[in-house]
Amino acid sequence: MTGRAIRARLAALGALALAGLAMGRLGWAVAGPEPLRTQAEAHFRAAVTGGESGRLHAAADAWKDALAWSPADPFAWTGLAWAEALRGAPAPYVARLMARSAMLSPHVPALRRARHRWSARTPPPAAPGW
Repeated sequence: MTGRAIRARLAALGALALAGLAMGRLGWAVAGPEPLRTQAEAHFRAAVTGGESGRLHAAADAWKDALAWSPADPFAWTGLAWAEALRGAPAPYVARLMARSAMLSPHVPALRRARHRWSARTPPPAAPGW
């Protein structure tokens, strides 16, 4: 076998290895955030229904971890916004989180209802005293 044939086979093997790594990473990126979302939802549910307010911190942390994996997940942005709102975060911060959710999912009915419930319980900003 010539040197040229060996280089061609090595290049093909390298391309195959890179494609395998890329497919594995893509699969992990798709499957990776779901357990974090499930964990965040469980913490949030326990905090809201079970009265365990300390679990809101765990829920917010899990939502942030889920967003690190999938920053375009509108459900995670909405979940983080609600967890932060119930923890007592400033309204402008929560509004920015809700705005990200709205930008990513303007037509998802469940998220639209969640954003509407938040805006209904948040007083409008004070008018400037001119």
